[in-house]
Amino acid sequence: MTRQTKDRAGIDEQLAALDALPSEREAKIAVLQRALSDRHYRVAAKAARVAEEALLYDLVPQLLAAYFRFLDKPLKSDPSCFAKKALTRALVALDCADVEFFRQGLQYRQLEPVWGGTADTAVDVRASCAMGLVASGYSRALVELTALLHDGDAGGRIGAIRAIACGNRREAELLLRSKVLAGDAEPQVLGECFTALLSVEPEESLTFVAAYLRHGDEAVCELAALALGESRLDGALAPLLEAWGGVLLGDELRRALLRAAAAHRSEAAFDWLLAIVADGRLAVAREVVEALALYRHNAKLKERLEAAVRERGDPQLREHFAKSWC
Repeated sequence: MTRQTKDRAGIDEQLAALDALPSEREAKIAVLQRALSDRHYRVAAKAARVAEEALLYDLVPQLLAAYFRFLDKPLKSDPSCFAKKALTRALVALDCADVEFFRQGLQYRQLEPVWGGTADTAVDVRASCAMGLVASGYSRALVELTALLHDGDAGGRIGAIRAIACGNRREAELLLRSKVLAGDAEPQVLGECFTALLSVEPEESLTFVAAYLRHGDEAVCELAALALGESRLDGALAPLLEAWGGVLLGDELRRALLRAAAAHRSEAAFDWLLAIVADGRLAVAREVVEALALYRHNAKLKERLEAAVRERGDPQLREHFAKSWC
């Protein structure tokens, strides 16, 4: 057996041991402390996940120490930030309040060689640190996150948006609106802003988000529609219905509006969708059946939809309903 094979076997044994921890709290903590001090990134990462799941707040100092240890020669000691990702997530979940740690983490990058250049593998670390900084109660957290809103990776920008949405509501609304107005090369970043705005300031954001149903980029329109539907706000259905009837819809936007109405889950939304099944174009009726299939265990809705399909009398639609709902 080669040394490499022995080392791999030893690591596998350590990982297996973390699946069979003692039930007694102090003994469990002792095992995890040793694992967090291990030099191998896979062992430390798994220990961090176990500590997070077990809510072992006592291990915060060891989690911090492990993180800083993996900053030494990181491409070798922690490729792809495997350990640091798990460690930062655990620190956030365990209510670590080390503001300076999170501030430093917002700046961390780990460029690793890939085909044709390099890739930053620390995006999730920055996103976790953004959430941790806000959760710490630091008064200037949202100021610190402004730079991350312009991160070079879309994942970093999305992480910043999700963290901002957990901060002071007025400051969050200001930053999120500003980001939407500035635009982004990745539509999903704006979609995350729409969702955050409707959570942070629901009534004040309805008109703002609804305006993007008429955006020149259809992908942005779709994301605005889905954010409105998923908000389930009383006033969110009207702009969706207006968008449905106001312009010639592309296939993707049409399907997004149907999914958004289904996500709204109101009686008014279900009434509208069932009316399309009864009287709309057959292709669109099929799309409604698919959009509503998420609720196949809702007996009342299933009965109403089945009745609409039966009354329509189209055998292909009945077959489609049977496949999607049964």
